[in-house]
Amino acid sequence: MKFSQFPSNVKLRIICGFFDHAASMSVMPFMVLYIADELGKVTSGILLSANVIFSLLCNLCGGYFADRFSRKGQLVAGQLLFAIIMILMAIFIHPAINMPWIVSTLFMLSAISGAMIFPALEALIIDSTTEEMRKSVYVTAYWTNNLATAIGTAIGGLFYKEHRVLLFTLIVVIMLINTAVFQRYLIDPTVNKVRKVVEAHWVRDLLSSYKVAMKDTRFVVFTTAMIFVFSAEFALTNYIGVRLHNVFKPFDLFGIHIDGVRMMSILLIENTLLVVTITFLIAKLTERRNQVYVLLLGTFLYTGGYGLAHHLTAWYLLIIVIFIATVGELMQTPIISVFQAKLMPEDKRASYIAFSSLGYSGAGLVASSGLIIGTVLNSMMMSIYVIILGLIGMLLFYLSVHSHLFKQPIPD
Repeated sequence: MKFSQFPSNVKLRIICGFFDHAASMSVMPFMVLYIADELGKVTSGILLSANVIFSLLCNLCGGYFADRFSRKGQLVAGQLLFAIIMILMAIFIHPAINMPWIVSTLFMLSAISGAMIFPALEALIIDSTTEEMRKSVYVTAYWTNNLATAIGTAIGGLFYKEHRVLLFTLIVVIMLINTAVFQRYLIDPTVNKVRKVVEAHWVRDLLSSYKVAMKDTRFVVFTTAMIFVFSAEFALTNYIGVRLHNVFKPFDLFGIHIDGVRMMSILLIENTLLVVTITFLIAKLTERRNQVYVLLLGTFLYTGGYGLAHHLTAWYLLIIVIFIATVGELMQTPIISVFQAKLMPEDKRASYIAFSSLGYSGAGLVASSGLIIGTVLNSMMMSIYVIILGLIGMLLFYLSVHSHLFKQPIPD
């Protein structure tokens, strides 16, 4: 299915999301390095772990409210809040002021805006698509997000150290433009939806809403698999990034000095440029294969590649293993999104999406805890640890999409 045939909401999500993601990725991956430099590895690991837990709680609330109120209104409010937080971060990260504890607090508070945006936007996309078109939509959105990541990390790698304030200003401008576009053109299919009358306190109703998702054993196992698998890649801007920052031996390539920070940027750019160039090729090669087995093979390559990256420091070996991991990523990601959407009841999509954010939040928690665990384990043991988590994730994926152990039906 071609981009021109996508619903207008999906086109807005892809186009605005491209600029939004590019701006955010020019700064956000480097915030871990900033916090680690200013506050130390152990403190930064604790703060980042706390941030993941806080983000999860915010996402659960965001999904609940997106099912109860206007998804478009929540999305627009979240965009504005994020812009305000970025303005404050730009002020307090300025070299003349530089208050890392306030910057870290604002970084955590950005989870509130993210929780308002993510469940509402993703639920709107599922509302606006049919099952037949979703894989095409997910592949295209995934492609543009990675192109945005390549552009954003390239800009961040070049200008982060000397021009932080400019990068934060760029984020603010793009968020405000996106907010205006969403407000003007986004169609909210929930406007005329009959609202559920809630007699209980909203906290009690929130908990009862997620109790449904928690009782969905197949969905819980699927989400748990996401935690173990995605933590491997999330470590690239946590344990792997900090380790490269500290132990990578700088060298010159084509007259450009490559240190640990720029090596991390190169790996991020490699990952996203590969996604940009071979996404549709991988999708074509795997479309007629058994999707469960493509998912499992992709997961194996993905976690194996990132697991090895925890130990290696030679630039050419890092490039090779990230290539392997990216091929696995391209095989598994669209299939994960399709299966995930199939497992969600139509009337509780935002709540299920928010609950599924546990997969990303939990992965972030595992990845950020690697900064703490890495002070005890050496890099080889960290590599083995990540690969074992990936193998557990593979098993859980298989059970959740190809097993009769659960009373919930297996997705087609």
